[in-house]
Amino acid sequence: MALGIDIYRSFQTVTSWPAVQGAGVEFVYVKLSDGGGMPVGGAGDNEVNGAKSVGIPVGGYHFVQASPAPETQADILLGEVARLGANGCVPMLDLEDNPASSSLPNIPDDQKAAFGTAFCNRVAAQGYRPGVYLNNALAKLIRPDTWAVPDLVIWIARYGARPDAAAGRYDIHQYSSSGSISGISAQGVDLDWSYTDAYLTSHLTEEDMPDRELLPTDGARTRSVTLIVPKTAAELVITVGWVRMYVSKVALFGPTPDTGTNTLQALDHSADPFPVDAGRPWQIPLQDARNQGDLVSAEITYSMAPAPDDKPEVVATAGFR
Repeated sequence: MALGIDIYRSFQTVTSWPAVQGAGVEFVYVKLSDGGGMPVGGAGDNEVNGAKSVGIPVGGYHFVQASPAPETQADILLGEVARLGANGCVPMLDLEDNPASSSLPNIPDDQKAAFGTAFCNRVAAQGYRPGVYLNNALAKLIRPDTWAVPDLVIWIARYGARPDAAAGRYDIHQYSSSGSISGISAQGVDLDWSYTDAYLTSHLTEEDMPDRELLPTDGARTRSVTLIVPKTAAELVITVGWVRMYVSKVALFGPTPDTGTNTLQALDHSADPFPVDAGRPWQIPLQDARNQGDLVSAEITYSMAPAPDDKPEVVATAGFR
C-alpha cells in the first residue's frame, strides 16, 4: 500500500515539502482545473512544483461541472497536466456534486456514468491512462468498473470503512478528510491508501497497450468489448485460436460514442456474422475512419464458443498495429 494525499490551495497550504515527504506521503494529487477553466483558488503551479522538488509523484484532478462537454473539460485538465509536467500520477476526474452553498447545477446521477465515460475515454485518446474519483454511494449506483473505459483507475471515498463490495473494483481508497500531515497547514487533509500501483501509470505508450483478450460467449449470445485506439495505429487485428469467431459488428467511434452521433465507420454484419478462423487474422484498416474525424475507440460485437479442454485458455485477442 502507498499513502497519498489530495490537496487544493483554497483548503490546504503546504509549508514544507520535505516535511510532507518525511511524513511518508508517496503520491500527491493537486486540483488543476474546474469545469471550463481554472479553480477559484488559482492554478496548481506551486503545489505541483513543490511535490516534484522532493521527488513525490504528482498528478492533477479535475472537478466536474455540468458544462462544458466532457471532452472539453478533459482537454482543460490535460492542458494543465502537460504545462506543469504533472504526469507522475494518472489524470483524475473528480466526479462529485458542488457544495450545497453553490448555485452551479450538478450533473444528474443518471447522466454521470455517460459523462464519466466520455471524459475518461477522451483522456485515454490523448495517450494517458484515465482515472475517476467518486464516493462510495455513487460508485454503488453507477459502477465505474463496468464502464467501457479500458484500464480505468478507480478511486473511492468512504470514511471509517473500506468501500462496499457493491461499489465494485477500486485501486485507491480515500479513508479520511480530516487527516493531519506534517508540512501542511489545514483544517483537514484528505488521506488515501492505494492498493495497486495503477495510479503511477500516467502516460501510455503503444507497448503499454497489450492485445485485449476476447472471452468466449454463452452459446449464440453476443459480447461487446471496447478498446481505446492508439494514435499511431494503422489497423485493428482480431486473432482467433482453436475455434471460429463470428463478428456481427465493428464500430469505430470519435470522442463521444455515448451520444450515438459520432460513429466514424461501422462494419455491420448483424444479418450474416463475419467468420474469423484460427490462423487467419482479420485485419481492419483504420484510415477510412481517421479520414472522417478523430478516432478514439473501437467496439467489437461477437460470439464465440469456448476452446476445447485440451487447448490454451486464451481463445482470441484484439489489438492494434
